[in-house]
Amino acid sequence: MIKLLIGTFSSSFILISMAIIYYWRDIQYDPSSIDLIAYFILLPAIFSLILLSPYLIYRAYQYQKNRKETQQQARLQQQKSDQLEQEKNNVKTDAIQWLALNVFSSFAVSALGENETILEQMKKFSSPELDVNLTNAYGLPVLSYRITALDDDLQQSQYDDEIDLDHARIQRIKALIQQQLEQQTEILGQLAEHLKKSALFYDVELAYQYRIHPAWVISDGQKDDQKGDQYESFEPQVEQVSRLNCLNIHVLLADNLFPIWDEASSREMLLQFMQSMGILSQQIQIKHHFIAQQSSYQDWLNLLEQISTQPYEVSLVINVDSEIDQAWINEQMWLTEHYLAAEFSSSWCIAAQDIQMNHIEVMKTLKVALNADDLSNFFYQMIPSHVEQTEQTDPFILLLDDATDIKVIKKTTQVFAQTSVDTHHFLYPKQSFGDTQSLAKIFSFMLGVHLSEELTAMIYSADQASTYAFFQADPE
Repeated sequence: MIKLLIGTFSSSFILISMAIIYYWRDIQYDPSSIDLIAYFILLPAIFSLILLSPYLIYRAYQYQKNRKETQQQARLQQQKSDQLEQEKNNVKTDAIQWLALNVFSSFAVSALGENETILEQMKKFSSPELDVNLTNAYGLPVLSYRITALDDDLQQSQYDDEIDLDHARIQRIKALIQQQLEQQTEILGQLAEHLKKSALFYDVELAYQYRIHPAWVISDGQKDDQKGDQYESFEPQVEQVSRLNCLNIHVLLADNLFPIWDEASSREMLLQFMQSMGILSQQIQIKHHFIAQQSSYQDWLNLLEQISTQPYEVSLVINVDSEIDQAWINEQMWLTEHYLAAEFSSSWCIAAQDIQMNHIEVMKTLKVALNADDLSNFFYQMIPSHVEQTEQTDPFILLLDDATDIKVIKKTTQVFAQTSVDTHHFLYPKQSFGDTQSLAKIFSFMLGVHLSEELTAMIYSADQASTYAFFQADPE
């Protein structure tokens, strides 16, 4: 471009200069300095511009055309990038798997108390107490999280007569299981009634079994105008109810109990209790889970996923552990001098979200997001009243990890960075279980249902960084 301008101006200058010089010589003209500038500079420049004007116009047109094309391509590229980003986000959203369950009843007990009391004591950072019944290698009492009320129950129980000192831990766990069953008696009675009505309406074989079941037989003392045998069966009223096929009982135990736990005895105890409630053995499925600390949270999520996909079934989940046992303490203190033992138990009556039971209200709904990379995408959706909730000072997020682990704290801070959550909204239950940690995360998770009904509670653990759980009050 520059070469063309210089070449055109030079050619014009030479041609015009030669013509002007010959013309002035012929007429013997004496030019002034202004004439020299006008004829030897301005005139060649104007002439060059006239000659180049078509080319310059063409170049300007090409420049504008290319500029518009470049802008259009940039817009298309931006639109394509936005579309790809949106599709990527949609894929992520579609990849999120949601578990939805109904919690019908819950009971939790530990050395800190029961249900909401446990949470209140955790907020106060309650410490373990000196246990005069447990000693270290020097014969001195050690600290523990012992449920003292359980000692009184054991003294009056059937286990007190033939207690095995080497397996005192087993006796305490059995007593805790029995306590959980008794606490769930009301809901189990209503469940038994619903199972019976469902069997009478949907299943002929089970209907016959219910008609002759001792728990549903009318005795002579209850009959005013009837005669017959004491175990004469009755003809119950058949009514249509939502279908319910069976009760699944999941007993969660620490994996270190596997070598010494009598599964047959435990199964018999559970069956006897359920049958006394009027539930047929054919409608009871019992499974024991021996869970390791390293995989406890993943195993728990797998169990919740399994329950959420079971149609026409209700589950009773009993989570129990106790290390209040001198023999166990002696063994552990070889490895850890200041071993801190604890005991706790919790239970849920839980089912998939579409399962409904007559005359049984839903306590809380549980929603679990799996494979969710970004909490901010659904945090405000799950907590509609997030402004009011984050303005108050009560904790509503249970963090199942160690509060003293710097890496975990940094990771948790990054997870909640895009939300309005502050550090005082966190509650760390881990330290309230000492070194008894095999089932501590599961217990803490189950304890979340007892957070205030006015708040949407949330559970999170860095063990499963892409998993978030929410407890919501039943909208109905």
